[in-house]
Order: sequence, then structure tokens, then C-alpha cells
Amino acid sequence: MLKGKTIMRLHFIKASPCRNTTVFITDPAAPAAYAKIAQLAMSEEYLAAEQAGFLVAPQDSKSVLRLAMSGGEFCGNATLALAALAVRQGLTDGTAFFVECSGAAQPLACTVRALPNGHWRARAEMPAGAGVRPLTLCVGETVYTGGLVELPGISHFVLPGPLAREQYAPLMEQLVAATAAEAYGVIPYTLVCEGTCRIVPYVYVPAAGSRVFEQACGSGSLSLGLWLHEQQGTAQLVVEQPGGELLVEAGAHSFIAAEVYFPCEGSLEI
Repeated sequence: MLKGKTIMRLHFIKASPCRNTTVFITDPAAPAAYAKIAQLAMSEEYLAAEQAGFLVAPQDSKSVLRLAMSGGEFCGNATLALAALAVRQGLTDGTAFFVECSGAAQPLACTVRALPNGHWRARAEMPAGAGVRPLTLCVGETVYTGGLVELPGISHFVLPGPLAREQYAPLMEQLVAATAAEAYGVIPYTLVCEGTCRIVPYVYVPAAGSRVFEQACGSGSLSLGLWLHEQQGTAQLVVEQPGGELLVEAGAHSFIAAEVYFPCEGSLEI
């Protein structure tokens, strides 16, 4: 150890819901340090993850686990992974239980079943109270028209795609200027066939300083499902993304479902 330097060792579990790699820090940490710890945990030198969160005590007695994301945002895929973790750790049998995630005001109902080779099929309720409205953004002379879906803790702009990679960042800047949230997503979609769309999600979390082309985005998929439900009455939607498929059920109570596995766990030194 270098003189004057203090090394903190934190235990982690790395989850992969649709390859949207998520690091759960399982040891207590000061909320003021969340962003810095998350930046390191997500870095290539450490765990090369797309997002990070912290396991904290549930606020409701009926919940088995609570997750605080590094930026205080809500994350759908992290909620799926948290549900799978609860069953993996033997906290519930997976038939019907509740977990909590930052950005969501109420506990979220979940079910999980085991699959072969250490995989899990998780289904989780999503927060109620989403705002869904049309939105037009302009970048230079280019006009983008789609829908703004404001979930608790994160806002997504869903629009017909695809987009070239260089179009995402300036569009994100316009989205941030147009609304206020803990996190933001740009979600261009293309129709594959009836009931199936493809997305390439791009997510920005200001508090964590992260801008990521995610392998999968649960809240972005949900936002697309809510937008298409509003526009076309779509009740179920399969969302293909780089990391795999995610099922969205949109309605009075909305759910997402996907496969989860846990590639590694251990400790990191900061």
C-alpha cells in the first residue's frame, strides 16, 4: 500500500440481463461516493460494465431487495437482474415477490424461474405514472419526430430509426435541453415484423458521467412499448437489441421480461 493512500475493498456481483452488464456493489458505501465507485467499476480496467448500482436496505417490509443506481435513476434491466439475484440467493422461491429500485416510488412485483446453465427468466413490473407525449427535436436542419416517455428517474426519446452512430450525441444534447431527468435515453426503432421491433439504445446518466451504447435497455424497451401502446394499441412487443430479446407488456400495469445470468463476482479495490 502506498503511504498516505487508503484502499477500500468492495464486494460485487456482475449481472448480465440481455448483456446489459450491471455491477451490483454488495457492501455499504456512502451515497456521495456512488458516482466515483460506479465510474471505476464500469471502466475497462475494472469490470467493463454498462451500469452500476448498490444494494441497500429495502424501504418496504414486503420487499426482499432494494437497488440504488449510481445516478439515482430507474433501470428496468437492473430490476430484472435484481429479481434474479433474489432467487439465486435464496431470498424467495421466485413465484411472486417484490423488489425496489431507485427512481420507482413503489415496490415492483416480480417472478423468476430457473433455466439451464445458470440462467434465469425474470419478469418485473415497471413503475406506473409514465408521461407519454409527442416530441420533435431539431439538430441543425434535421428534424426528428417521435415520442417522449418520462418514467420515474429516466426520460427516453423514441423515434423511427435507424440512426447513424454520429447522430446520437447531438440528439441527446437536444433531449437533455428539452426535459429534466436523472437519466436520458435515445431509442431509435425499426419494425422487424408485426409485434417485433429492433432498437440500438443510447443512455446518458449525468451523475455517473456515463454515455453508453447499451447492449440492451429495459426502460428504453418499456418506453417504446408504452409509445406504441399509446399510438397503436400494442399490448405486447418483442424488442430485439444487440444483447438479445426483451418482452414488453404495456398497459395499466406494465412488465418487462428477459433472461439473466451472473458471469462473475468477487471484490474490487479502490
